[in-house]
Amino acid sequence: KEKAGKRKLFHSLVKLANELRRTRDESIPLLEQRNYADKMWYDGGIWRAPELLPGVYNRSFYTTRLREPISLTDLFFGLTIVTAFTRVGVAISKMGFVDINSLLYFGVFWSVWGKETSYGTRFDTSDLSAQAVTLVTCFAVLFASLSVQTPINSVDGGRVMFMAAFVAALHLLLHIRVVVTSREMEDDEVLQQQQQSNKDDDNGQKTEADPMVQLQSNIAAYGTFNAVMCFLELVVWLVGAVVFPTDWPYRWILFLLGILLALRVPRALLATDFHAACSKRGVLFILLLGFLLQSIIVVASEFFTYQTPTFEHYCFIGAACFMLFCMKLLYVDDSNILAVDHALMVNKTAAFLFNVGQFSLLLSTTVLGSGLNLLTHDYLAATQALPGPSKSMVCGGFSAVLFSTFFIKSMHLKRIPASGRGQCLFISAYLLQALTLLAVVGVTAAMCTGNVSGVLAALMDEDITLLAGLSLAAFVVVVMHWLDEGVELALYSSAEESRSLRVHPFGFWWCLKPDEANMLERSLGGVADDPSSISDAGFIDSNRGSNLDLMSIGESTTGLSVTTPLLDASSPPGQGYSSTLGASELV
Repeated sequence: KEKAGKRKLFHSLVKLANELRRTRDESIPLLEQRNYADKMWYDGGIWRAPELLPGVYNRSFYTTRLREPISLTDLFFGLTIVTAFTRVGVAISKMGFVDINSLLYFGVFWSVWGKETSYGTRFDTSDLSAQAVTLVTCFAVLFASLSVQTPINSVDGGRVMFMAAFVAALHLLLHIRVVVTSREMEDDEVLQQQQQSNKDDDNGQKTEADPMVQLQSNIAAYGTFNAVMCFLELVVWLVGAVVFPTDWPYRWILFLLGILLALRVPRALLATDFHAACSKRGVLFILLLGFLLQSIIVVASEFFTYQTPTFEHYCFIGAACFMLFCMKLLYVDDSNILAVDHALMVNKTAAFLFNVGQFSLLLSTTVLGSGLNLLTHDYLAATQALPGPSKSMVCGGFSAVLFSTFFIKSMHLKRIPASGRGQCLFISAYLLQALTLLAVVGVTAAMCTGNVSGVLAALMDEDITLLAGLSLAAFVVVVMHWLDEGVELALYSSAEESRSLRVHPFGFWWCLKPDEANMLERSLGGVADDPSSISDAGFIDSNRGSNLDLMSIGESTTGLSVTTPLLDASSPPGQGYSSTLGASELV
């Protein structure tokens, strides 16, 4: 009896220790995040060295980081970029179509936002040096946005090139500072490790490798790579603005080359703070919608100065607002997607295509806003019977926005139940969503070209009927967009239950197959205590091993693509998704 009692007590202590360890692992990242949020902006000096965000070096922040509102500095920078986007939209409105000049100008401003976001989602930007860089970048973008209504083969086109070169030079200096700082910190870490190794050798103990040394090495490699790319981009912009003449017919090649050099391989060398990047993308899109709505009201206000708005006018403005609100609802909110299912986390090809979809969404939304401005002016000026590009621009922009949202949503991994009935319901919902959206996209694209007759031709006759029809189509697409969520609510009683049963991932595209280096991390639970385990893909390095066994790996039962399920259909009931962390782990 005494041995049985001791054995029972021992098992109870082991269970208690495991629970305490799990609680500690879950609480440490939250405490670090709280300490980071409570830190004063001047802690460590107002002109301090670049500092990594907590979500970069701690793997758990990909699923547990508290989602803070975007900083006011980032919000102001987003307003500046959106102002530049809308200036390009004004140029598109005057042209009546999207030409190569507007496309390249838009790409330049988008690349500037990408560079600022890439740095801001890896390093702390609350110090004075980062604030100063953001401020002068805002000035440069605003000044360059005044020159986008002229072709690239002009003096104003050269000014845009000088702006891009100036921003590239700023980020060149930023990343040189990152390299210098990381090298100094790496040398300090190596020195401390050598001192500790000497002490351990004297005591006959084995010294473990310091993971911070490898992390600082990764930071230095990241800074060196970006410094080189920024230097090449700077050279291209300066050569194009100074060496070649203004009327050189192939100047667009230099613009394209500069934009391509500004692009980065997603999650290369150093991982990003995933939720911070998602927040910046969402805020930029919402700001763009707000600016477009404001521009519609500004156009209408010029007419309402001399006449009182009628009920029909209110319906027209309301339909435009309702359409933009539906665009907001159709926008893929990253907070509703598991981090491990996101295209940015699957592999680099999917991440690149996801960024292409984001660029297409911003550009098509700008075109839609330009068309709505022209349509509002034609309607209130009673010139809707005259031929013009407004209706074609609205239909084309609407079609492109819907297709971009569909493409972005399809870039994420989908999850269906293991049971046959639930599996059929989810697959039917996904297919019905895709068919409905593609049908609306095809019809509106045909309306853009003018090759329609019957009811569609009648919709094109009146501005208000066209806007009402497009708003109704947007509402139908939104309802279909929520179909998979409705099926989930009908099948499951809670989010935790749905996450534990929806175990078969599949993707619509060939690239939605997790990298081999990510499969181990996708199947293992827990928190990475080793900061150096951040690989190029942003996950734990599979070569470091673990004391947990790899869960069974199989193929998707849907037959749409071959992927690696997080949990096999035969997994025990005790293995599922944690509703707190939102990623696969042993619970």
